[in-house]
Amino acid sequence: SKTAESQFREIQRWLNVVDPATNFSSALAVREPGTGNWLLEGRDYMDWKEGSGGVLWLHGIPRCGKSVLSATAIEDVKRLCSMSDDHALAYFYFTFSDSQKQNLANMLLSLIGQLLRARSDPVLPDEIMKLYHNSKAIGTSSSIKDLQTVFSHITKLSKKTFIILDALDEFPKDTRGSVLSWIGALMTDHDAGSLSMLVTSRPEADIVKSLEPLTNFSISLQSKIIDPDIRVYIQNSLDSKDGFKEFTNEIRSEIEDTLVTHSQGMYANTRSDMFRFRWVDCLLRILQECMTPKAVRGALKELPKDLDSVYSRILESIHKPQREYIQCAMHWLSFSAVPLTLAELAEAV
Repeated sequence: SKTAESQFREIQRWLNVVDPATNFSSALAVREPGTGNWLLEGRDYMDWKEGSGGVLWLHGIPRCGKSVLSATAIEDVKRLCSMSDDHALAYFYFTFSDSQKQNLANMLLSLIGQLLRARSDPVLPDEIMKLYHNSKAIGTSSSIKDLQTVFSHITKLSKKTFIILDALDEFPKDTRGSVLSWIGALMTDHDAGSLSMLVTSRPEADIVKSLEPLTNFSISLQSKIIDPDIRVYIQNSLDSKDGFKEFTNEIRSEIEDTLVTHSQGMYANTRSDMFRFRWVDCLLRILQECMTPKAVRGALKELPKDLDSVYSRILESIHKPQREYIQCAMHWLSFSAVPLTLAELAEAV
């Protein structure tokens, strides 16, 4: 009936208090095609997804690509769930930049809403109806305990439920114990294989202490493990950029192997894979200008050791008449009170 449909939409709006899909889309937008396959094809991930389930914990320092990997996993599990009516997925992104996404109640409401939308049965479970009407009647938010109880019930309506939580370390530290306790209770409350939870975070002490005893699979995102993604990024660039089209396979292999190896040193200096990718990207721009194999090999022997050196070399390569405009543009970008569009920047310089 129209009344039932209207109520269903109203309850969905109540549950969808925050939308993690925006974070998911943002993470996918910066992912290089073909990267992350080492995770999806790894034994731990495959067993987590299709076998024993439990907790898979991806941990690493800031800017090592955790959010992009969680988005890769979400996309992969979505495909699996689309082929299996008895499988369901819900995910959530904690973030420093949005207080609404540092809230346990909001997380639970969002996860419940996602799992309900995944169901083929349009009838809302009685537990949801009761929770909604009680909340509406007293005019306040539902208690955390009630939300946890309903969430646990909803997860058991599917043969297999996947929960993916990104950036747990961005949940406020003084109340993070509530999330960690909930994860422990949830895993205890489910049969082996019926619930698979993927968590990404920095390896902070309280998280390590709580997750290590629960974790079936643990992956530390160190430099070597990201090497396949660096290699894919270089291969994609060599295939797609015009400046590399005339390079022989021998030269392309030399570029690939040299940049992968030297970028490990970049990681050692910065402890950041984001800077590793940036360093490789800048070096590819420099190599693209080389006209002969001899010039390429010469450039590969004199690779800058850090990003500052790379940027200096790029700036030195700019023709003198253009330097004044580049300097002016950089001043505008650095000191503008608000972000400038390309058109505004062009007018300013």
